[in-house]
Amino acid sequence: MTTTLLIDADVLAYQSAFTAQANIQWKEELWTVHTDLAIAKTWIIDRLETFKQRMKADDFILAISDKNNFRRKLNSEYKANRRSKFAPIGLDPIRAWLAEEYGTVIYPNLEADDVLAILATERPNRKDKRIIVSIDKDFKSVPCAFYDFNRGELHETTNEQADRYHLIQTLAGDPVDGYKGVPRIGVKSAEKLLDTYGATWDTVLNAYTKVGMTEQDALMNAWMAYLIRKDEYNNKQKQIKYLWMPKCFDEKQKRKYSNLIHQVTGDLDEDLSRQKPFDPISF
Repeated sequence: MTTTLLIDADVLAYQSAFTAQANIQWKEELWTVHTDLAIAKTWIIDRLETFKQRMKADDFILAISDKNNFRRKLNSEYKANRRSKFAPIGLDPIRAWLAEEYGTVIYPNLEADDVLAILATERPNRKDKRIIVSIDKDFKSVPCAFYDFNRGELHETTNEQADRYHLIQTLAGDPVDGYKGVPRIGVKSAEKLLDTYGATWDTVLNAYTKVGMTEQDALMNAWMAYLIRKDEYNNKQKQIKYLWMPKCFDEKQKRKYSNLIHQVTGDLDEDLSRQKPFDPISF
């Protein structure tokens, strides 16, 4: 069986751009910032070869995030804190070089994380073994092989483990990504709750309602934390077919929320790059 690496090229592009960027002082009060793309390219080439050797891989696929993001249609706070931050100056040409040199996979309105999760979970009878390569802990919520190259750790995550980690994230939130979960509940507290009361939606919902939050609050955080898997995205029509729903929901509840999601997300090829984000979903 061959091995294919599914590589988070967003991370490679950012890290290489920062590696190649330098501050130069020309005189006492004159500073400039420049980047050497040759340094960035060499850094990426070395990383790709290292990944292939360590994982004994035959090939790799690079995924890049689309400039637009469907989660901002559902929740205007999603990654809102990142919009004011400066990106490294070489980022765009590095992404262009990756696309020209190796080819990159981009799905409209999806993040690279979603693309990798889809590729990792599609066609269970495929002939190649697929391993996601990234530094993002969110991939622990996907039933797949995941290599964390910052820590040098290979995770083989089962469906049960992935579903549990997703509930942990729903409880604890991720302030870096702009969804906060239940106040005063972190990862350790979330793990303890699930260990004590069971890794179920009822456990999650009880934690939310105890602090005066609603099921809609819990669902919104669950959707922000969830990475799209196979059969949940129609690349031809550029639509989300459905988002995650609690297993305890009946068909009426699932239809209700699915209709709301479709009303807000719609077709995913419209431009979301404008400064003012879409209004959040209204339940």
